[in-house]
Amino acid sequence: MNLRGVIEGFYGEPWSHEERLDLLAFCGRHGLNTWVHAPKDDPYHRKRWRDPYPDEELERFAELARDAARHGVELVWAIAPGLSLREDDASELEALDAKRDQLRGAGVETFQLLWDDIERDALKPERQAEIANEFSRGEPLVVCPMGYAGNERTPYRDAFAAQLDAQIVVYWTGPEVVPETITRDDLEAAADAFHGHELLLWDNYPVNDFDVERLFLAPLRGRDPSLADGVAGIVGNGMLQAVPSKLALATVADYARDPACYDPVTSFEQAVAQHGAEVVEALRTATARADVPRPRDIPALVDALAPGVDAATAVALLEPFV
Repeated sequence: MNLRGVIEGFYGEPWSHEERLDLLAFCGRHGLNTWVHAPKDDPYHRKRWRDPYPDEELERFAELARDAARHGVELVWAIAPGLSLREDDASELEALDAKRDQLRGAGVETFQLLWDDIERDALKPERQAEIANEFSRGEPLVVCPMGYAGNERTPYRDAFAAQLDAQIVVYWTGPEVVPETITRDDLEAAADAFHGHELLLWDNYPVNDFDVERLFLAPLRGRDPSLADGVAGIVGNGMLQAVPSKLALATVADYARDPACYDPVTSFEQAVAQHGAEVVEALRTATARADVPRPRDIPALVDALAPGVDAATAVALLEPFV
């Protein structure tokens, strides 16, 4: 896949600046070439999207942009104005442009526009598409629609996709918001539903904002290798816990680099060897040690971790392997 990355796209406390710097280096080591900044609770990304970032936060973006370039990663900043954008106010596009210009001044060169998780009557789908077209002005752009999950044609998708410029790429999370499997048939149906627009897979694994105490540490599974030549790429949505996200995201990287040869167990074994110790260390704050049977080997460890586990259980399961 050409685009292989991480998206910080969850609800909850965003990652710290230090965690982002650490994960950018992680992306470089694992061949992930894209980082998307889209944490829902960054107020300047979503709730207060019109307001410029304070100087100290802008300086952090400048450092992120420099570090991203050093690691061969493209830093992408996404804006999500749908909560409050006034669709008939021409000055709103000026506000979008001004915010983009501020981030450009910090060294960010690539931008995305997100309409996810807003009220269905907040903004007409045709107007969402028109604003995306105006924001793009012919430059490459990825847009997240309101209807980002599922394969079927809908009135929203018909109205949105028909107005959207042909070169704009559309985010899609698969047949569900958090799918267990994604097949080529799913992709073909979704591409048809979006009138042939190229899709970028926003993979909601290992994200855990719907159950923050539950950690998804197992490898990525259930992704058809044949998705590779049908999507623009894949971005894995991390957990609120930055360092523990590395185990799963390392396997996302392996899948994205070579889907046809990807083996989840082999990939996970390598991820544990590289990152297991730091993940265990990051999770040692658990107040009690869990009493769980020790998995006999890596495949058994994968099965034990797959449903999602709490921190204490994660430490007990991982410790014998690090």
